[in-house]
Amino acid sequence: MSSPNRFIEHKTDINAPIDTVWKAIYDIGDWKWNKWTRLEAEEAPAEGIKGKLKASYDGNDEWETFDFTFGEVNAENHVMMWFGEIGPSGCLFSGYHTMRLEVINANETRLIHTEKFGGILPALGLGLPFETLDRDYLL
Repeated sequence: MSSPNRFIEHKTDINAPIDTVWKAIYDIGDWKWNKWTRLEAEEAPAEGIKGKLKASYDGNDEWETFDFTFGEVNAENHVMMWFGEIGPSGCLFSGYHTMRLEVINANETRLIHTEKFGGILPALGLGLPFETLDRDYLL
């Protein structure tokens, strides 16, 4: 990853139809498949809905909690985005997370999983364990 903007991207091929994978991603109350991240919100995922992101960098149930807001959530295009910022306009830290699905064939789906970090802390290599996050995105 490079400074000042750090970017993580992983592509994972999943042996399941796209609608099955979408349902698993959209159902944020049941992310047992993801031992590193939990999203909690009072409402179903939709643009503008705020919630709490819980991160367990080592997948050991030790969680840090951050505020987030859903960006685009589009079942037709199979995209779910969320973001969080610290400081005015994210000057200290910002993170923009996207999960996007693509059809490989009727029974296989590709997950493109990205996060872009910005602000002063990532530019200095501070704020999060970026190398560990990069590893964790390999679902």
